[in-house]
Amino acid sequence: MLMGTAVSLDVAMGMLLEGAKMTVVLSVLSIILGLLVGLPVAIMETYGGKVLRYMAMLYEGTLRGIPLLAIYMVIFFSMPLLTGIGLPAFWAAVIGLGMRSSAYQSQIFRSTIQAVGAGQIEAAYSLGMSKLETLRHIVLPQAMRMAVPAWMNEYVIVLKDTSIALAIGIVELTRQAQYLVSITGEPFRYYGLAAFLYLVMVLPLTYLAGALAKKYGIKGTGGTSNVRI
Repeated sequence: MLMGTAVSLDVAMGMLLEGAKMTVVLSVLSIILGLLVGLPVAIMETYGGKVLRYMAMLYEGTLRGIPLLAIYMVIFFSMPLLTGIGLPAFWAAVIGLGMRSSAYQSQIFRSTIQAVGAGQIEAAYSLGMSKLETLRHIVLPQAMRMAVPAWMNEYVIVLKDTSIALAIGIVELTRQAQYLVSITGEPFRYYGLAAFLYLVMVLPLTYLAGALAKKYGIKGTGGTSNVRI
């Protein structure tokens, strides 16, 4: 199609909604991957020995210091050249975004793990609980509850950062808007609609984060504070 081609609103909204669906799928898979990696990294950094702590700190510091676009480029373009094994663009996007998120999630969980009172841990040890049992039954249940507001905030960041995946060919919401602009020459309309759809996805998460913080927060820990995303 040439620039200036008319696109009906129904067709345009269908394309944008398909892009929004891809955005949601990418963000959900990435935040889950970030959780599965970030929580163990936080535990290593807090309770691991010297070697494990330095490994966790190196992992977290490295991924936080590299732009997401560069991570995508390394995974999607460089790794196949070095290993001979390539990933589909979709999974490269999930892994790249998930790994970057895991570095930030590790800091969320580390801070809430350290927020659990030392007196509770000493009491658990005095009852004969092992370090692992204390972590599992005393520390993590409270830490995970306190992490809810910040974790929801991280999910919103991940959802918005899916837009960078267009650089490796993922057709998500921003890419669909970009394509519509390229064929119609109407940036205000289609970037505006894309921005509106992002807002529709983000605002409910803001209120959900606040509701979960109030429901599961622990008094005296900041877990019931208002959440702003």
